[in-house]
Amino acid sequence: MNGQLGEQPPVELIREIRAKSITGRLQLQHDRVRAVIYFEKGELLYAASNVRPLRLREYLLKAGMAEPALARYEEHGSDLELARALCKDHLLTPAAAKQIQAKQVSDVLRLALSWTEGTWEFDPRSRLDETIDLKVETRPLLLEAGRRTPPKFAASRFPLASEMISPGSAPLDSDNLLPTEVFLLSRLDRPAPLNELIAVSGSSENETLVHLYSLALVGLLQRTKWKSVLGAQPELVESSRVEPAPAVPTAEETAAHEADDVEGFLKQLKNAQTHYDVLGVSKESSPAQMKTKYYELARRYHPDRFRRSEPSLVSRLESAFARITQAYETLRDDNLRANYDAKLKARHKAQQLAEAAAPKTTAPATTPDAKTGSAAHSGLSVAERAERQFKEGLEALELGQRKVAVGLFAAAANAVPKEARYHAYYGRLLAEHEQTRRAAEAELQAAIKLDPQNGEYRVMLAQLYRDLGLMLRARGEAERAVEVDPNNAKARDLLRALKSV
Repeated sequence: MNGQLGEQPPVELIREIRAKSITGRLQLQHDRVRAVIYFEKGELLYAASNVRPLRLREYLLKAGMAEPALARYEEHGSDLELARALCKDHLLTPAAAKQIQAKQVSDVLRLALSWTEGTWEFDPRSRLDETIDLKVETRPLLLEAGRRTPPKFAASRFPLASEMISPGSAPLDSDNLLPTEVFLLSRLDRPAPLNELIAVSGSSENETLVHLYSLALVGLLQRTKWKSVLGAQPELVESSRVEPAPAVPTAEETAAHEADDVEGFLKQLKNAQTHYDVLGVSKESSPAQMKTKYYELARRYHPDRFRRSEPSLVSRLESAFARITQAYETLRDDNLRANYDAKLKARHKAQQLAEAAAPKTTAPATTPDAKTGSAAHSGLSVAERAERQFKEGLEALELGQRKVAVGLFAAAANAVPKEARYHAYYGRLLAEHEQTRRAAEAELQAAIKLDPQNGEYRVMLAQLYRDLGLMLRARGEAERAVEVDPNNAKARDLLRALKSV
């Protein structure tokens, strides 16, 4: 049995294995990274990956075992063989080996559960050639992975709004649940259609679907539309194949996989917009979850692990890890996190203002000027840099930092003189001070010339003329604002007030 992870992700495959008490080997591949997971009657036995940071040797070094002690053991042998040899030579106790291997297997599973692209293959007749009892709980890992599911992907797993959702039979441990998850469970005392649950959730549809998906993965909710791909567990027969421990890739393969993994990590970090994105956690994550994620990233990508690599890579990792540390230090502190969340909220409002102010069509501005060099240096075009400055200005304005906003709007307007929004918002702030009102008039007139059908810009100019005592001009601009935008309540109110003077 095999297929694509986009159609049947690992979280759903493992949910089905657990639900049906299936035995066998699940092999997953994402790009060139592989993971092999063994199950016995639905319970996780063991997992391994070809990613070097997830090899047992790395965990032993992290636990404090001296590198010379490991040097005499075959580097490319299986992790199970290495653990067995170390215990035999009394360099590792069985209890310590079990503890370290349980952590290793959990991390392998955590990585594999994050994939939504790649391939899978399940062989119900494959077995390990030795008995392993690590007692790794898959339920918390499934719940964690469900919470990290991209909202669009989670939404794609619920194709029918009328699907019936029922209370699950799994034991409820509210200490491990988020408040939103507990609330959703409290609203479900009987089977209910999906769209009804979304309506009473108090959250957005996409957020609610992520929570429902997570709860269903661990059996706290029951769905009627789970896709089944594995079928029933076949009866065991004498021809069942017994396998040795998972094959280990060559040194060249491991190095290639590790290089791809690091580049993928750096690319992902480059695209991160918030501290939450940097750590790869949700806004609902607890400080303990933040800590776990931070140490996971440190174990895999700390610059000290790559000192023998190219200096350019080490430099990039140092910059990346500085950003990770900043994110962790901010989010683990309740006060700092609250302040940061407030800034994110303000930024979101500023983004909404920017989108509302955006014209239907915007002519690209690519004229080079003195700023082109710095823009190219930062990887942004002149137009992209100006747009960023404009949005940062709106954010500063939302936070009450008006002097900062003036400077940002001015920079944007100077860089891209053909963008009406930049002139309009720059002019609106200049109009607040008597000594800069004449400059404000020029900026607002420039905005109207570029976008004559924008009633909001004409309202700004009318208000400026009113403040300057030029009532006839103010009334004329207010009339034109109503003419181009009859539904503009601000323009109508201003015109009414000017007519009464």
